[in-house]
This record gives sequence, structure tokens and C-alpha cells, in this order.
Amino acid sequence: MARRKPDLQKLVSLKRQKAEQAYLAAQQAHAGAESERERLADGLKAMDHTITDVDSLILSHQQGHARKLIRDIGVQHERVDEEARQVRSARDVLQRAFDSEQRLKKSKE
Repeated sequence: MARRKPDLQKLVSLKRQKAEQAYLAAQQAHAGAESERERLADGLKAMDHTITDVDSLILSHQQGHARKLIRDIGVQHERVDEEARQVRSARDVLQRAFDSEQRLKKSKE
């Protein structure tokens, strides 16, 4: 029994679906990284507003909590930038998949 050749339209559609899923996953990862960055920034801002006691502020700086938050925010900025690059890359793959699908439709006409 001979195997049928895969249908080109079906292969292109599957490629597009996979690209859509990758794009959605990249968008969600980027949104998660941005929300984590905002949470860290809000934590740092909250330290400035809630610490009215000078001794508590000095203790916080001695223990490195503020520096750690600033360092974590910097790391999170890098993660957000990397996730944004991933979103752009996934979008490009998705655009190529849509383009392939459009070309295939035009060739059938």
C-alpha cells in the first residue's frame, strides 16, 4: 500500500498553527516578565514610603535589601528585553507562515 504524500495546504496550516502557539507563548512570557519587573519596582517604591524610622532604613541598607531589589530589577529589565526579542522573533515566523499560506492560496487560483 503506497503512502499518500502529505497535503501541502495541511502542512502549511500546521506550520501556521505552531507559529501562532509560539507567538502566544512568547507574548505571555513577556507579559509575565513585565509584571514581575513592576512588582519589584513597586516593592522598592514601597520601601521609600513605608520606612519612616531612620533605624529601619539604615538596617535595610546594611542588610542589602535595597541593593538586592535594585539588582533584581536590573536583571528583570534584561529578561523583559529578551522576552521582547522572543516575541518579535515569533511574530516574524508567524508572518512568514501567513505569507506561505497566502502564496499557496494564490497558486491554487
